[in-house]
Amino acid sequence: MTNAIAAASRRPALVESEGAAPVLIATKNPHKAGELAALTSGLAGTLALAEWEARNGRLIPEPEETGRTLAANALLKARAYAEATGLVALADDSGLAVPALGGAPGVYSARFGGEGLTDGERCRLILRLMRTRRDRRAFFITVLALVRPDGRHLLWRGRLDGRLTRAPAGRGGFGYDPVFRPQGSALTLAQMSPAQKNAVSHRARAARAFLADEPVVRAFLSPPEDKKTINQPPLI
Repeated sequence: MTNAIAAASRRPALVESEGAAPVLIATKNPHKAGELAALTSGLAGTLALAEWEARNGRLIPEPEETGRTLAANALLKARAYAEATGLVALADDSGLAVPALGGAPGVYSARFGGEGLTDGERCRLILRLMRTRRDRRAFFITVLALVRPDGRHLLWRGRLDGRLTRAPAGRGGFGYDPVFRPQGSALTLAQMSPAQKNAVSHRARAARAFLADEPVVRAFLSPPEDKKTINQPPLI
C-alpha cells in the first residue's frame, strides 16, 4: 500500500452521511474491481457491480467501448452504469502504448488482435510484433472517471513507464502484466504481489490523484442541496 493510499484510510471517509449511497465500482472485470476497491479505500462505501446485480436480480448490459480515447471510454462506462443504477459510478479505461508500434495497442488494448483472444494470446502477439525491435519502451495509462447519475463527471489519469520483456514472466495480475517490467523494477507486474503492484501501477497512480483531490471529490459526492461549484484542474 502506498503512503498516499495508506494515509487516505486514516483520514475521514469521503462519504460520511448516514445512509449515504455507496459509490459503484463500475466494471465487470473481477481483477479491475478488486484493484479499484483496494485503491479507493478512502471512500466510506463502495459497491461492486456484481453485488449490485445480485441484490437487484438483474444484469446490466456491458456498454460497447466506442470511444476513441481512454477518457472517452472511461466516461462512457461510468455514465452507462450510473444511469442504470442511480448511483455515482467509478469506472476506468486503461491501455498499453508501445512507441515502436506507433502507440498501439492503446485504446484497443483489451481487443487487440480480435475479440476472441485470451490475455496470454495478446501478450504473445505483442511479443511477436516486437521480435525484431530494439526499442522496447512501453507505458500504461489509466483514466478514472467518476460520474453522477445527472451526468456530471470528474477525471483522473495515471501513467506507468517501463519496457516490454522478451518473454512472459509471472502468474499474477492480468492483461499485459506478464510482459511489462516497470521502470526501475527487476520484476514484471505479473511477478509482483498484489500489494507491490498496487504501490506502483498506472491504476494506483490514477487512484492517488483521485485521493489527492479529496475536497473536490467530497463536494462532488455531497447531497444535491449542498452542491457547490466544483472546480477540477483540466486533465492533461
